[in-house]
Amino acid sequence: MDFQKSVDLKGLCCAQPIIQLAKEIKALRVGEIVLVEADRDSMRKDIPAYCRQAGHTLLHHDQHGEILRFWVRKE
Repeated sequence: MDFQKSVDLKGLCCAQPIIQLAKEIKALRVGEIVLVEADRDSMRKDIPAYCRQAGHTLLHHDQHGEILRFWVRKE
């Protein structure tokens, strides 16, 4: 899937991944897609919850080895 930006959240914990993601998405234009890579299992719930709360669309997610990947479209 195409994306305009990638965000590496690996190694971050607590609120830092979502704070970083929000900052990166803010810099995008509506309709652009960010690929998020994370290594914390909690992101399986946190990123979809963030998308619902912020009004963005979680297009797809998968796991590649230990890395969780999420494609989020800014709305």
